[in-house]
Amino acid sequence: MNIKIEYEPTAHELAKASSLFAEKKPLLLYTVGLVNIFMAVLFVIFFLKVLFLPTTLQDLLPLGLCAIWLFGRRPFNEWLLYRRMKKSLVIGKPMIIEISRNGIVWSGKGLRQGQMTWDQIKYILEAQNGFVFPNTFTRFLWVPFRGFNTPDDLQNLRDLIVEKQVVLRVYRRWRC
Repeated sequence: MNIKIEYEPTAHELAKASSLFAEKKPLLLYTVGLVNIFMAVLFVIFFLKVLFLPTTLQDLLPLGLCAIWLFGRRPFNEWLLYRRMKKSLVIGKPMIIEISRNGIVWSGKGLRQGQMTWDQIKYILEAQNGFVFPNTFTRFLWVPFRGFNTPDDLQNLRDLIVEKQVVLRVYRRWRC
């Protein structure tokens, strides 16, 4: 069984996929989660203080910082990634990915040809519109659903992921 995927990556989807890849690394996932809980508690405390006690500008600063962390961190990070991805050599150029029982091979203009075996893949991230295959600690392979020739190819890949016993982490609310 060979699945051939062809597509042209866009800066927007690569930035979103990069954000998903970075945010959902196991250690960073727990660290950001703990900081989010801490910031949410502080936000509630400072918000209640602003509502019920006399406030100064110094009281608004921690409230603003908590709000920026909770509501603006990810969009700002994605904006920075998007600016960087717009300069990438692979944007708008055809990319070919071949998936088989032996592993994954990719090639494309502006991209160094590479390969991964299934035993190198510990987990796969699934967004609303594609998969992120972590390659190394700092690199990933983006495989959008639009690149599949048929829905059967997509189902064959899902079956292969189950067969190879790779952990599939699904993030249905995340769109790349």
